[in-house]
Amino acid sequence: MLRKIFLGVFATAMVLAIVYMLGPKTKKENLIVHFPEVPTRLSELEKYVHDREDTVIGLKEGNEAYIQWADSLNKRKTPYSIIYIHGFGAGPMEGDPVHRFLGEHFGANVFVTRLPDHGIRRANGMEYVTAQKLADAAGEAYQIGKSLGDSVIVVGTSMGGALTLLLASQQPEIASVILYSPAIRDNGERLSYLFNPWAKVLMKSAMTENGVVDMNRTGEKAQYWSEVQHFNAYESLGILMYSAMNSETFGKIKQPLFLGYYYKNDQEQDRVVSVPKMLEMYGQLGTPENLKKEQSFPKSGDHVIASSITSKDWQGVLFASIDFLENVVGVKPNPKYQEQVEEMTNAKNLMESLDQK
Repeated sequence: MLRKIFLGVFATAMVLAIVYMLGPKTKKENLIVHFPEVPTRLSELEKYVHDREDTVIGLKEGNEAYIQWADSLNKRKTPYSIIYIHGFGAGPMEGDPVHRFLGEHFGANVFVTRLPDHGIRRANGMEYVTAQKLADAAGEAYQIGKSLGDSVIVVGTSMGGALTLLLASQQPEIASVILYSPAIRDNGERLSYLFNPWAKVLMKSAMTENGVVDMNRTGEKAQYWSEVQHFNAYESLGILMYSAMNSETFGKIKQPLFLGYYYKNDQEQDRVVSVPKMLEMYGQLGTPENLKKEQSFPKSGDHVIASSITSKDWQGVLFASIDFLENVVGVKPNPKYQEQVEEMTNAKNLMESLDQK
């Protein structure tokens, strides 16, 4: 009798184990960046960007991808161009005004991206984004940058930082990489559970209502960041981080690289993505020591360090980025703006000295 009971329990356990192991789970992907053809004639390129954004239904004002010309009256290719890749659920304002001021300071054309399915107001926001679509959007941004400048500098925030790293690992011609709070891993690594059987089903049920998360954003945050985020978007973010953000990817990156992030102490630091994982990535780069720099911005007070909406020290981020590009990469400043930057630097130093008194 006991033997039959044992066999029955054992058989049940085996069935349950098989059901568990065969349950649905997210799979890692081999993300290869594709580089599509884009117009090389600048008038056609501007129309290409404008027409695409103009046809997006529900696109919120101020979330459009755009080109900032070094000289709007004489639109021509510049020695350097800058492309900005924003983060998860964000848009161009996530890096504003830092990316604009970088362009002005160096006399560079700037392309500011809008990643797939971002910046759109609808009930199922970001439902159709995938990790591969995000990777390909980074590839297209690079191609646009090539049309705008002889050499391309890539700036990325959060998920955009992860895409920048993926892009740089597969495109060695990139001149320099600037990373703000790159999403190497989510803080707490909760998205890692997606790769276990049934976890996707359970997480979707626990995290969402009808498949979406209401972000409860108001004001400028609602205007320039997503108001609802579909669970599929979180899965795509998880696939990007856990498939591609690894030592193999980082070791392929040889370009000059600047890493900036929010960290003051163990209590006051980035709570969106992992600072320790950023620093681990930094140590695994193929970039020579003399061509890379990492810097914390303890006064920023937010994961998004380069936006005037969120960061209390976007100016510090701007100045550190300028210093790196000038003195490490060797990018020459635009004399027209050098005096303005010096005035801003002096004003910032004065304010810091007053704070210390």
